[in-house]
Amino acid sequence: MTANANNEPLVSVIIPLYNVRPYLDKCIASAVNQTYRNLEILLIDDGSTDGSAQICDTWAQRDARITVFHTTNGGIATARNYGLDHATGDFIYWMDSDDWIDDDLIATAVATSLDTDSDIVCFEYNSVSADASVVRVSDDAAKFPSERRCTPEQALELMWTDQVQNFLWAFIAKRSLYNGLRFGDGLVMEDMGITYRLYEAANAIYYLPKPLYYYRVRKTSLLGEKSALMPRSTLHFVPIVTDYALTRYPRLKTIVLNWAVRYLSGAVIWSYQGRRNFTAEEYRQFNRQAKQLLDTYIRACGITNLTKTNLIKTVMIRMHCMWLVDAISRRRSERKV
Repeated sequence: MTANANNEPLVSVIIPLYNVRPYLDKCIASAVNQTYRNLEILLIDDGSTDGSAQICDTWAQRDARITVFHTTNGGIATARNYGLDHATGDFIYWMDSDDWIDDDLIATAVATSLDTDSDIVCFEYNSVSADASVVRVSDDAAKFPSERRCTPEQALELMWTDQVQNFLWAFIAKRSLYNGLRFGDGLVMEDMGITYRLYEAANAIYYLPKPLYYYRVRKTSLLGEKSALMPRSTLHFVPIVTDYALTRYPRLKTIVLNWAVRYLSGAVIWSYQGRRNFTAEEYRQFNRQAKQLLDTYIRACGITNLTKTNLIKTVMIRMHCMWLVDAISRRRSERKV
């Protein structure tokens, strides 16, 4: 353990970033202002061209706990791997560079981990409008479990039934859990590809129903712009996670298959919303592959075992009512703040 004089473990706060100049100061300030002081703050500048790099350098001059790495643009997963390679803390905590955190997030999470002997501590979050004028508890809070300590299998069931999210910023984890794990270079939705492995490696996962993170919902984010990488990365990760889960947790078969159907139908919807980012042939090929896999999982699950939401979405997709699915999806997104 890399502890300070107060015997507090070192926490690595890793912030990958690319062209987020309007939001970066608030993000870094919230990390610097943590009541928990034994931190190293790693700013991974993924080739920014909008002045974000200079903001990072200025902050590094103000606070010795900050280290800045300027890299050639390689994407979010490559930046995460770079940060992980340079982290020396006993805990890892990730932040998105357009968001911010409660002053007590690290102190609360570390104390909870140590007090409950839990390798991972998860917490709720607040949704924030792009200009930060509206802040409210997220819709996901209504599904978040009551305070409890869970086994890895119990925690995976909660995640695959959508009661908790797999966002990397929604939990703090022991550094040792990342041993042997890498983010998929060139992909996004990277939380999906690694969080379940962290859960499985943990001795226990503790759920703390407190909103400690501030998630900014903005149209110019990767999610907001509906980049083609989103549905493509989802199509990449879903079969990997599904095959792994079905092999190791056969008891959760129906749950896992519904999770896969939910994300694949989501990928089809995202591809429709971002179809301008595909060529016509790429769009046809993506949808052919996604729908074939969707059919495979529906057959394996059994149509009577699909959740109501999954059944409605898949029927509408098969009936080529994408305009209606798109309208419903956009209305739901608008309610997030």
